Amino acid sequence: MSKISLFFICILTVFYCCSCQSGKQTATESKVSVPEQQKCFNWNSPQIKKLCDGIVYTRLDRSSPRLLKMAAVKIDLTNPKLRFKMTSRDKDWGKPMPGFEKKFVIRTRRQTCKMFMEEHVRKGYNMVLTVNGTPFGPWQPPWNHPYADGQGLLVDNGVLVAPPRHKRPGFIVKKDGTFDLAGFKNTDDISHIKHAISGFSTVLANGKIVDKSRKGLAPRTGFGMSADKKTLYILVADGRQPNYSLGISTREVAEFLKYLGASDGLNMDGGGSTTLYIRDKNGMRNLAHYIGGFERMLGACMGIYIADEKQK
Repeated sequence: MSKISLFFICILTVFYCCSCQSGKQTATESKVSVPEQQKCFNWNSPQIKKLCDGIVYTRLDRSSPRLLKMAAVKIDLTNPKLRFKMTSRDKDWGKPMPGFEKKFVIRTRRQTCKMFMEEHVRKGYNMVLTVNGTPFGPWQPPWNHPYADGQGLLVDNGVLVAPPRHKRPGFIVKKDGTFDLAGFKNTDDISHIKHAISGFSTVLANGKIVDKSRKGLAPRTGFGMSADKKTLYILVADGRQPNYSLGISTREVAEFLKYLGASDGLNMDGGGSTTLYIRDKNGMRNLAHYIGGFERMLGACMGIYIADEKQK
């Protein structure tokens, strides 16, 4: 065999090996795994920050195998001073929605999570956290309609704001003081529900990941609950921002919620809706980051506040 032939064989071999390694790297980058040495997140680590009694939070940023900016919150549902508040009915609730009279009725008036928090602080609520939740409509150009409908089950302080839709699962606060992640049909009795906010789908059930999709990297919001239903976990991941954060799949929402300690988990509305505000002595700040700094007007928000003796 000539030296020239050997030279080309070597070149082809190197090219093949590099191609194989490149393929392996691409496959690896299609998923983000929790650390192999720690399958359960350590909520007692020094990186954990206290927001208030019963609520702690942390960053979950990653640089490998994909650039990610994420934040997580752990909420002690047994803390008697922590109360929930959902977006309430608009004053024109139930009327045909202008421009969409045949398809939608008015349920809520859209507002950002920041606006929701500021409104309730003005009303005297010591609100410490707000997060996005439900999908909503109409969602079409020019994207600035003032009202929302189609959220799925939304209940605020025992008052129905939006009815169940496609049995979308949601976070439920019952009148007896217990909590759940559950879906409801239009015919189901909801008289026992004090607060509810719906998401898109169940991704984690009884500790098993039920959403297998690794496609569609995007900003995401996830809600998770411990097996004893005494702890709520909230996960937000930024996405679609090259050189900052690329986003996660719905399966990865389940993986990270399980890693945080959840037994059951939901994929909530995501994309540009993903928002998580906290408020402490240093003021309000958003733990999510938006492309261009724009914060979306949402069909519904969930808030957590510290109740005083007069608030129920």
